[in-house]
Amino acid sequence: MPVKIHLPPPWRKFVNNAETVEVNGSTVGECLQNMFQTFPALQGAAPPTGFEIHINSERIFSWQSDQPVKDGDEMILSSISGCC
Repeated sequence: MPVKIHLPPPWRKFVNNAETVEVNGSTVGECLQNMFQTFPALQGAAPPTGFEIHINSERIFSWQSDQPVKDGDEMILSSISGCC
């Protein structure tokens, strides 16, 4: 199921300057894992706790990686101030 991930500006250089990428997964964790597998350069660029995650407009926390997502959801990754 495709989910669109909006990337913070510093990460875009690792995905050909794209603002968004599409990944597959049924949970937040699966989507992030798919993104890092598809774009391995992001693994070194993304600190494990240096970003916030929103699904559509709802903020979720890193320990909620089992939060379900559905086809067409949009995940927004936001850099935390002083990071990335």
